[in-house]
Amino acid sequence: MGGRHGGDNIWAFNNKSDLQTDPFGPFKNGETVQITFANDTSFPHAILHGHHFYAIDGNGALGNLRDTTLVNAGASRDIICVFDNSGSWLLHCHMLTHATGCMHTWVNAA
Repeated sequence: MGGRHGGDNIWAFNNKSDLQTDPFGPFKNGETVQITFANDTSFPHAILHGHHFYAIDGNGALGNLRDTTLVNAGASRDIICVFDNSGSWLLHCHMLTHATGCMHTWVNAA
C-alpha cells in the first residue's frame, strides 16, 4: 500500500501496526513537544489526536492551531504540541479505512 514498513498489517506508525502496549509517546502533563510525521506511503493521511497543536510551515513559523493535519504522500509535517490534556489519547489516521487497517496508536500525557 505505498511504503514498506515493519508492521504486521496494512498501515503502521513507527513500523508498528495496531495499538501497542507502550505508547507512541509518553509525555509529561504540560510538556511541549515537536513531532515530525513522515509519510512514506503513496497515500495522504490526516493525523488526529486529543490535543490541539500548531503545524510548522516550511519557513519554521507556527501556523494555525489545529486538531488534525494532512500529511501528503511522500511528505512530512512538523507540529508543536503542548500535552496539557492528561490521560491516554488515540493517535490515528482520520481516513477510517486507514484507521481500521491498524494505522492507530496512542499517546499518554501524565
